[in-house]
Amino acid sequence: MTTKGQRVYSDLPIPPGEILAEEIEARGMTQRELAARLGRPAQAINEIIRGKKAITPDTAIGLSLVLGIEASYWMNLESDYQMTQARERSRAAMSEQEQWLSHYPVAELIKRNWIDAGRDRASKVRAMMSFLEVASIEPRVYQEAVGFRIAEAARGKLSLGALSAWLRKGELEAHALETADYDAAAFQRALTEIRKLTDEPPEDFTPRMETLCAEAGVAFCIVQELPKLGANGVARWLNDDKALIQMNIRGKWADVFWFSFFHEAGHLLRHRHQRRIVVDGWGADSSAVAIEAEADEFARDFLIDPEQWRDFSSAGYFDAGDVYEFAHSAGIAPFIVVGRLHKERLVPYSRLSTIKRRYQWTA
Repeated sequence: MTTKGQRVYSDLPIPPGEILAEEIEARGMTQRELAARLGRPAQAINEIIRGKKAITPDTAIGLSLVLGIEASYWMNLESDYQMTQARERSRAAMSEQEQWLSHYPVAELIKRNWIDAGRDRASKVRAMMSFLEVASIEPRVYQEAVGFRIAEAARGKLSLGALSAWLRKGELEAHALETADYDAAAFQRALTEIRKLTDEPPEDFTPRMETLCAEAGVAFCIVQELPKLGANGVARWLNDDKALIQMNIRGKWADVFWFSFFHEAGHLLRHRHQRRIVVDGWGADSSAVAIEAEADEFARDFLIDPEQWRDFSSAGYFDAGDVYEFAHSAGIAPFIVVGRLHKERLVPYSRLSTIKRRYQWTA
């Protein structure tokens, strides 16, 4: 409790108008008289007392002169009252937000320590809001905030919430990585060096890729996939001088990982002014389809020289020895050659599959 003169006020936030009414009543003053002394319309004072109108700084100063109670006291009453109302509205809104929790793999996010939440649903809502840095966890809110698009036909194939959480985790990791300012020529040179790493194990190529990309202004990170993610990788611009390539090993096939990486690299090199994120080619318009095709072409031709591929693929028959010999001459991992042969249906998926490689997450 707080005492002002001979009067006692509750520390609990209450409508300032209620205190004002008590003050003028204690002085035998009417609302109309107070209004006259303040030089304000009587209606304005009545609305303050009824809680319909807030006490402004000018009114608080006037009250301090008329009633002898500091202006800061009235402003603190008003601030506490407004904050209490805001908290009540927030609690009501929080309850409404709980309906969106089912759109996110919350249990998995807690297990991975991506979010810190209690058992109750309200705690989980707050944790998701904090993680995504949004005032609403409706998945479309984060989607609009970062600017990624997915065709309506594709929405049933993935979880928009899982995709949002995965993108956010990559964004956080990327912000923690120091990079040079983006340099397209330097990034092109880095890709040439990265291409030489395709036959290396992940524990060797991952840190090298991070360094090479960072030196060219690109944050590179591998973020573990989530259920129903629907994306192998994404390229995006964090600002004018820093780009991000975020990858995972969804499906675990090594050839898919490398093709996806160079596909995303192609976006950065060829589509510098395309700032909206297009997830796995699921664009909403023909322009998105076109840029995805260009990124595919870049990845395909950067991994294997087109002329070399024409000479090799024209043979019509391929055995393991042919694959290893060509991969050695092309300076590429054999499993990438097999992946290309399968993709173009030059050999059935049942053949040469022992050459292919899978990546695994380790603890």
